[in-house]
This record gives sequence, structure tokens and C-alpha cells, in this order.
Amino acid sequence: MKRRFLFFILAVSLLLTACGAPAATQLPDPLQLGVTITPTAGRAQPLLATPQASPTSPFTPTPVLSATPELTATATGPTPTDTLLPPLDLPTEKPSAAAFNAWTGLPTYAGDSEAGRLFRLDYDPGLWAQTPGNFGEIVLAHRQINYCVISTWSGRGLPPDAQALHEFRQVGTVPYDINTISVGDDVKFVTYVGGDQRLLTGFQVSFQDQKEQCLQDAETVLATLRSFAAQPTITPSITP
Repeated sequence: MKRRFLFFILAVSLLLTACGAPAATQLPDPLQLGVTITPTAGRAQPLLATPQASPTSPFTPTPVLSATPELTATATGPTPTDTLLPPLDLPTEKPSAAAFNAWTGLPTYAGDSEAGRLFRLDYDPGLWAQTPGNFGEIVLAHRQINYCVISTWSGRGLPPDAQALHEFRQVGTVPYDINTISVGDDVKFVTYVGGDQRLLTGFQVSFQDQKEQCLQDAETVLATLRSFAAQPTITPSITP
């Protein structure tokens, strides 16, 4: 039985060959073609292109602005000057005035003076007038030189950028600590601090014009400085 089956298979094969059936196509051997195939592990990943800045791109980076220096305002126009107050209104000289009047008051350095003592200056009423100053204090104002004024002083009120020329000098017989106050080349006023063994007080001589004449007349007054004991005020008694 097996023999018959084998003969049947052989006969069929011969019959197919004779009929011209195409043989199975064989792929060429890569080794014969000289091509080397490199095996890959999995699917190749596409390369990602790194974006480059284009010189014509509209999306240009915003530049970083540097700090702008602060502008300093510069003043224009004329240089400001001190505004003068109106001259003091002086009382009229009395025809029968005494040759000298007295200006008395509390010492400006009370801590360096004996308690209960006042200063006294003698002045010519034909040349000086005792009157309220611009701030309500009592001053001596020159009758012939506007803005020539003697006022009390306690070491305050110096203008900004002031310079002081200091000296010790006797005015008459009174020893004074004298300071000439200037701003730049402009002398503003002169201060005098002096007294006797019982009192110490200060004065300021201010001026605008005729500085030398004003100081000369003022020192004539300051040379009369002396102290005296204030008289106690009598308190009236009530009669029952």
C-alpha cells in the first residue's frame, strides 16, 4: 500500500514539472551582494531639531533697560536774596529828653548770673530809640541808620553755612567775647557776650548799610554795661 502511495506522489511531481510550473523564487544572498545589514534595536526615533533664532524672526527678545539716572532740578532765574522786613517804627524823640536813658532787662545767661540781677545799658535818646523789635522783644534801634539794631542774644539763630571770627576784647572797661558772623563774604551781624563779676549777658548788633558806623555807635552803648539788683515789688496789703 505504501509503495503505491509513494509512486502516486512521484508521478504527480513529474507531471507538474513537465507542465512548466514556476519554481519558487529565491531572494539573493546578501553576503553575495557585498551589502552589510546593521541590525537595529527597535524603531529609530526621529531627531528633534533645535530651534535657532532667526535674524528675520519677528519675535525678538525684549532688551533689558538699564536704570536711568535721576534728574536733579536746577533752579533758574535770579539768585534768591534775603527779604528785608520793613524798618522799625521808632517813637518820636521827646524835646525834653534826658541826655541818657537806661535800657534794662534780664540777663540772657541766667545760669551764669546771680539771681535777682538785671543788666543796664545807657544810650543817647537822640541817636537810639527803645522800641519793640520784629518779634516783639525790646531792642535799641538807630535813628539815623536803618536796620542798625542792638538786641539781646543767647547764642542761637546762626544762619546756615555761617562762619564766626572770634576775639576777646574790651569795649570801654567791659570784657566781651565778640563773634563776627559771616556767610561767604557778607557779614551778617556781630555778637557781644560780657558782663561783670555778677552777671553775664549777650547782645547782637545787626545792620545792612554803614556797618562800621553802626558798630561804632553800638559799642559806645555796650561800653556802659553793668548789673544791678532788681528792686522787689511791694505786694499791697489788705486792711481788714
